[in-house]
Amino acid sequence: MTPQTAFENYRRASESLTVDRLDSLDGVLAPNVRFVDPFHETVGIEPMKKAFRRLFDSAENIKFEIIDNACSEGGVYFHWRLTALLSGKPWEVTGVTQAKFNADGLVTEHVEYWDAASQFYERFPIIGPLLRFLRHRVARS
Repeated sequence: MTPQTAFENYRRASESLTVDRLDSLDGVLAPNVRFVDPFHETVGIEPMKKAFRRLFDSAENIKFEIIDNACSEGGVYFHWRLTALLSGKPWEVTGVTQAKFNADGLVTEHVEYWDAASQFYERFPIIGPLLRFLRHRVARS
């Protein structure tokens, strides 16, 4: 299977993912898939699904869309946007993921790159203002 075909299968599963459809990942993930984001580093399908389940438990009206991608023999990089309601307020995260596939077209590695400070932590009442202050201070220097 080509990386582009494998990616399209993963894209369909990812963009239609809901808490009730987490098992649909079983058909696109390798048993020893490595998943990394700013909050998790896991190996295996069940730990990855557990990380996604926590997201679905924490946020509402989640929509995930892939905006663009670049494929090579080594895998794919894709730019994505996640929108949701977090604590009743609109939340948007954008990032890039590097995904690698095995010969069967199953995802062996999913590594997300996104800014947890500006897109997540700054929303918290106590730490948020401090992080915004520090970010602005560093930008001025």
